[in-house]
Amino acid sequence: MIGVVGTGQVAQHVIAFLKAEELPHVVYTRSSSHGEGGAYFYSLENIQDLLKEHGVTSVINCAALRDINLCEQQPDQAWLANVELPRKISQLVHQVYISTDYVYDANAQNRILHEEEESRGALSVYGQTKLEGENVVRRHAGVVARISSPFGIYPSPMKPHFVDFAAMKVGDLDLPTDQHFKLTYLPDATPHIASLAMDYDAMGVYHIINEGSTTWLEVGRLARQLNRNKSRTTGSMRWDKTRPSYSALANTRLPVMRHWTEAMMEYFRGPSAEERIKR
Repeated sequence: MIGVVGTGQVAQHVIAFLKAEELPHVVYTRSSSHGEGGAYFYSLENIQDLLKEHGVTSVINCAALRDINLCEQQPDQAWLANVELPRKISQLVHQVYISTDYVYDANAQNRILHEEEESRGALSVYGQTKLEGENVVRRHAGVVARISSPFGIYPSPMKPHFVDFAAMKVGDLDLPTDQHFKLTYLPDATPHIASLAMDYDAMGVYHIINEGSTTWLEVGRLARQLNRNKSRTTGSMRWDKTRPSYSALANTRLPVMRHWTEAMMEYFRGPSAEERIKR
């Protein structure tokens, strides 16, 4: 039995894949809007009891406190969500911990793709707590699945992901040119995530990303073009101290995923950004 912790954008894609493959699973949520339809409310205090009760043998942990500014303001809450929760899960079952490229602090002068075992040094509270969460999971022989700037067909319950935001934004849009990364198209990523959850011998770090390094400006321009948004798109340096300026990940352990532009073109052949947000 696979447990899915969280009901955000990543979790929605994971759950949809498990349902499509008819794989037995149970969902755990802290959101009142997702407390129906078979999802169970969890807390740090009861998560282990729930996993035992439901016979869960592997967990895909999609839960996190991801808002960078909120993590800076509430580091204790970030620690509970990003470190203590995976600690509780890892003490009991095999875990696939969804992590982030923000565990790196590299600057744009060193444009070498980051391999899975490369040393890290996060810039923000968010990145630091995710990095410590990774360390906890790895000490228990679990899996760290790093993704980067994810987008997909199921919208985030909190706000549109960047691709939809850029596509829908009315008027001029100025985007950073000094942050370099790879994208994760979640329909491409979820089969790998599920496979790692079902492989109890899997351990260590995996980078689940589409090929092709890019910037927010390049992503925004293509999203607007594909959504037929003719508003002007410009770029500028941001000098952001909480985000790595070069965090493009290398995938050396999994089958190579297609280029992000190909994935995005497929994405925009489906419902429009506006229609996806309304669902």
